[in-house]
Amino acid sequence: MKAQEIRRRYLEFFEARGHTVYPSASLVPENDPTLLFTGAGMNQFKDMFLGKGRLPFKRAVTCQKCLRTGDIEEVGASPFHHSFFEMLGNFSFGNYFKADAIKWAWEFLVDDMKLEPEKIWVTVYKDDDESYDIWKKDVGVPENKILRLEADENFWPADAPAKGPNGPCGPCSEIYVDTTGKGCGNEPCDPTCDCKRFVEIWNLVFTQFDRKDGGVLDPLPTKNIDTGMGLERMAAVMQGVRSSAETDLFVPIIREAARLLSITYDKTTPDGAKVRRIADHTRAIVFCIADGVLPSNKGRGNVERRLLRRAVRDGIDLGLDEPFICRLVPIITKTMSDAYPEIVDRRENIGRIIRIEEERFHHTLEQGAKLLDEMIGELKEKSADTLSGKNGFLLYDTYGFPADMTESELAEHGLKLDQAGFEQEMARQRRMARSSTTMGEVFDTGPLNEIKGAIEPTEFAGYTETGLDANVQAIISGEIVADSAAEGEDVSVVLDRTPFYGASGGQVGDHGTLTWENGEMVVCDTQRADGFVLHMGEVRRGTLKKGQAVNVAIDSDRRLAIRRNHTATHLLHYALRLVLGKHVEQAGSLVAPGRFRFDFTHFSPCKKDELKQVEQIVNEMIVRNIPVTPYETSLEEAREAGVIALFTEKYGERVRVVQIGDVSSELCGGTHVDHTGEIGLIKIVGEESIAAGVRRIEAVTGSAALEIFEKQAEVLERVAEVLGAPPDRLVERATRLMAENKEQRKALEAQQQKSGADMIDEIMKSATSINGHKVIIRALPGSGMKQLRNAADIFRRKVDSGVMVLGGSAGGKASLVAAVTKDLTKRIKAGDIVAGIAPIVGGGGGGRPDMAQAGGKDPSRMSEALEKAEELVKEALQGAA
Repeated sequence: MKAQEIRRRYLEFFEARGHTVYPSASLVPENDPTLLFTGAGMNQFKDMFLGKGRLPFKRAVTCQKCLRTGDIEEVGASPFHHSFFEMLGNFSFGNYFKADAIKWAWEFLVDDMKLEPEKIWVTVYKDDDESYDIWKKDVGVPENKILRLEADENFWPADAPAKGPNGPCGPCSEIYVDTTGKGCGNEPCDPTCDCKRFVEIWNLVFTQFDRKDGGVLDPLPTKNIDTGMGLERMAAVMQGVRSSAETDLFVPIIREAARLLSITYDKTTPDGAKVRRIADHTRAIVFCIADGVLPSNKGRGNVERRLLRRAVRDGIDLGLDEPFICRLVPIITKTMSDAYPEIVDRRENIGRIIRIEEERFHHTLEQGAKLLDEMIGELKEKSADTLSGKNGFLLYDTYGFPADMTESELAEHGLKLDQAGFEQEMARQRRMARSSTTMGEVFDTGPLNEIKGAIEPTEFAGYTETGLDANVQAIISGEIVADSAAEGEDVSVVLDRTPFYGASGGQVGDHGTLTWENGEMVVCDTQRADGFVLHMGEVRRGTLKKGQAVNVAIDSDRRLAIRRNHTATHLLHYALRLVLGKHVEQAGSLVAPGRFRFDFTHFSPCKKDELKQVEQIVNEMIVRNIPVTPYETSLEEAREAGVIALFTEKYGERVRVVQIGDVSSELCGGTHVDHTGEIGLIKIVGEESIAAGVRRIEAVTGSAALEIFEKQAEVLERVAEVLGAPPDRLVERATRLMAENKEQRKALEAQQQKSGADMIDEIMKSATSINGHKVIIRALPGSGMKQLRNAADIFRRKVDSGVMVLGGSAGGKASLVAAVTKDLTKRIKAGDIVAGIAPIVGGGGGGRPDMAQAGGKDPSRMSEALEKAEELVKEALQGAA
């Protein structure tokens, strides 16, 4: 049975039993700072488990994209460990409990999947008699195939009864499949045995307790079900193979990887493990990028970058020293397209982003090789034989050198790596990785959590209203929920309804006021969290109380500026796709009143004429005064209509579309103008790279754009006055002046070279001699660096053996140049002379052994510096033959 069939049948099985089929959350958790990545199906239902969620159902079933890196070293070596995987799960929020969860799990496996009942084993928490009895009496699992285990194996969170944390918890029951039917010789050979005979496929978590201090387990008033079945593991069982790498989810990817690597895949060898790791990591990278995570040095982007670098290193170890991970994208998108069609649409961009990152890493490896050579040289200079673990880890962490590569290179020079120190650094990194990718404290505490469930989410009326009357539902002061706020206090206020837009989708929050009898609060920011709009600001007059009736008014001028800029981002998106190509996708934005920025996928800097064309197209659409029409529809209908959706956003079943005539159609919850003409004008003010394959444009609209054009016109007018030409003849006039200036510079340089040669002839007459070597140490007041360098070049051409040190001063700065003929560079180096005297004039510099220069801030000490130079030269040449 193919994985797609398992996925479909699981969802349909539970849908038929009253579960709502809910879409997978993004790998980037929404409104959950405790998580780096989504690591379980229950993450998106946190509030539902707490009884504070607002989803309109009590039962759900999902196929969730997950990413974990806590056991990253096991990937490729273990049959079932993965970084990216899919978790099938059915959930109950205070609805059904153990009896139904266990019965349905058995029915799905035996009746639907047709697994042989005698091959199924289960485990339960040692004190969970209820689950034990259901498995034994109701389902009919033989007593010898039901194991009672300790909390570290069958309780969630593990060890919660003894060690915590406090909060909702409960026992779990795990389901195993006997894949061989034969014991390994150990006693007992059951699911606790490490012989890989048994595969865990499903975990049923029964959240029924609230842990208190001292390990007290109080029953929860409503009990929940949270289950998780690994699709990759289930596919292996249903396809009769011993590893998920042998299933239809991985075989095509592994086959293509082996072809690109020009090797024969052998699952029993270490090289086979590397190919499996390449396949696994590339899947994870593809889905990370598809969910908006780009390679970087921080957070999620850093996890993604490490996965890619491990895969690249494996490729190098297998003999391919060029980008190839990007060439696996098509087979991955084809394999996963049934469940995740969005990655097919983004295939080209994902591949380009990966290729850029691969090329950069290959360059980084070259830099690492040079650094290792330097480290080896330093060890030899110090007569040391061991590279520190810290330096070994630097090579691994920053430059991608695994320890065995470093050790091999060191061995060629008779050196070794401090393996213990290296392992200590690695262990520290692994601890950080585990803590950053953990499921976190799943049940939040804090003021926002306190008001969930107690009050209704805020009704947003800001699409049509700029002011209205409302009631105060909650006041948050610092970390507490307060009943009132006095004059001078900074608070966050939750209203029952509001016209204030809470920052989201790149659009900043509104400013404005809340007023009541004898009172006023100035709102300086508005944020959105879990359906609540937080009005953040200071109480300026009076006392604000919970339940208070207030008049709410936004800063309308500021909102209008934001609306202009937001609609402009949609027009800019359209124009970029028209000029640069359909690969352009929005990758982020900031919509503020004074400016906006727009991040988009593109793989080279935008040319000036491209930006000019984009700006012209947007302004033409503004002049056309096209109607802007928002409307609501279903997500499915929007996709069928070709509406553009942001790959970084998660959408519900009902979505808001912003339609701009026949030009643009995007899913968007922001505020917009009614007609494009209200934007007035757009001016692009900057374009830059912000990440691999991602560019950023900054622009302004309306009066801010007009101001830029007015300033440019003013500058043009002033230049015209200075150059004595009308604006339409300025280019011609400037071109002629530049040509004249160029000719004058050439004539001046020729004269300076002649003067320099004459000056050298004059200086040469005063040269001294040390052991037959000519020495010139002179100050040349009024000479700059260029004149000194010209004089030094002439000296080296005319003199067979000698040293020159010149000092000049121009524009209040000191300049030093030293020149040494080739025959003397073993005795004295120009760079050493400059390094020795430059600090005297308050500067520094360097150069080659035969030529060096330095600048300084204090020309008044030039004579002192040249005296020091004379000492250095005499000391070096006194013994020269």
